[in-house]
Amino acid sequence: MKNEILKERELINDLFDAYGELLTDKQKKIFEEYYLYDLSLSEIAEEQEITRSAVNDSLKKTLAKFEEYEAKVGVLKMKKQIKSLVSLLDKAKTIEEKEEALEALKEYTDGI
Repeated sequence: MKNEILKERELINDLFDAYGELLTDKQKKIFEEYYLYDLSLSEIAEEQEITRSAVNDSLKKTLAKFEEYEAKVGVLKMKKQIKSLVSLLDKAKTIEEKEEALEALKEYTDGI
């Protein structure tokens, strides 16, 4: 359970790294205060002079936007695939394995 929460939190932070610049300044500030600085909804609401419900709605909308962006653009998916191919290249022991891994990486990046 704890591991799942950490993985979800890591995914959310990765999504923010990939798509955070697409948020408004207010959305970004609310997101950062909640997910990066671990402030409560009430603390953020007080600081932003909005309701706790508005903070919660903003966070939900932000996560929905991130999911929509990832579904359309796929930055995290591409990053994961490239890391996998680089790892395959790194683990290759023979020249032939390295050439195959490098070719797979080239084919993937040519398709982007």
